[in-house]
Amino acid sequence: MKILYVYGMSTLKDIVYNLRKLGYKVEEYPHKQENSVLNDEEIEKLAVYIRKHHITHLMSTHLIYNLAVAAYQTDIKYVSVIWDAPYLKIYTPFGRLNNCWFSLFDKLDYERFQADGIPHILYQPLAVNKYDMLKWDVKRKLGGNYINDISFVGRLYENNLYDDYVDKMPPNIQQYFTSIFEEAAFKWDGVNRIYGQTPKEILDYVKLVNPEFEVDNIYDIEDVRYFEVQYLIRKIANIERICTLNMLSEHFAVSFYTDSKLDASLLGNVKLMPPVEPGEASSIIFAGSKINLNISLKGIEGGTPQRIMDILGAGGFVLTNYCAETAELFEEDREIVMFKTPEELVEKAAYYLTHDEEREEIVKAGRRKVLNCYTYEKKLKKLMKWVEGEV
Repeated sequence: MKILYVYGMSTLKDIVYNLRKLGYKVEEYPHKQENSVLNDEEIEKLAVYIRKHHITHLMSTHLIYNLAVAAYQTDIKYVSVIWDAPYLKIYTPFGRLNNCWFSLFDKLDYERFQADGIPHILYQPLAVNKYDMLKWDVKRKLGGNYINDISFVGRLYENNLYDDYVDKMPPNIQQYFTSIFEEAAFKWDGVNRIYGQTPKEILDYVKLVNPEFEVDNIYDIEDVRYFEVQYLIRKIANIERICTLNMLSEHFAVSFYTDSKLDASLLGNVKLMPPVEPGEASSIIFAGSKINLNISLKGIEGGTPQRIMDILGAGGFVLTNYCAETAELFEEDREIVMFKTPEELVEKAAYYLTHDEEREEIVKAGRRKVLNCYTYEKKLKKLMKWVEGEV
């Protein structure tokens, strides 16, 4: 077996490093590929490279169209590790190619793809690079000192499609979607209150009164499903994250690390910080914060986000919205702490900021679980056995 790993948007080396650690022969393609653009010239270059170097498997994170086609043309397998959910790109002809193999972290996404007849899909939780986590040992270097009380590393989704079009919608339609937001936001009990709430008639009416409005849906799903994912999910994330950060900052010191471009007045007492790159830099923030907040996108229904894995791997304390899959992976209140309501979030933040020993015991147990169970080495070992038909 000879694997050609191709980089798209992500340039993290974790997968290549761990495949080599497992004994696989891996080459890194010298040119990055755009994730969502088909380019005949790039496909031909890939095909020539594959044949010349006797490649047996292509691999990347996320589905890269050029790779799917090049693998199909050269009759080899293409393996894609998905970090996002819901992952609509699989609802394309490329997701249905028989030579494409996908590792998915969201159980509900996995079940939907199964029901829709996607040929090769495997459910696997996300992972960390154990060797990096052990090498950095940020906790020891910090020596018990903390940079933040509560921190959040992420985005506000302030540039979302819903806000781009809301002013062009009739007032009664705006109110209809506002009612959806009011029903769905700030309820973190694992129930999806967004999908199925937009009748086709509502979307047709929006198109009728605003001819410029187009649902740019290129996927093999209904327009209303696409609209709910691309327009409503991100808007709710925008609402939840701004309000939650402001609510916490009324009681505690909150730092927000982001590349979001926003009016600072939206986050009155929140300390705005520059973005941090994944890796050692983010690990310093995670290990150096008494509490690391996670507020998942509503679209991640049955999966544990990469943010949680990275925080735990770095030796950080996670306070996250409830997710049934996360409760299966980690023992609640022993390895991770979850909340279902804003009131519970404030209550638990107050408790763990003032109970250092309990917090640190949870940190140790959470890190131990990740490094024992959810590493790239374990994930890739199972993934490659599955691809080769051994699982």
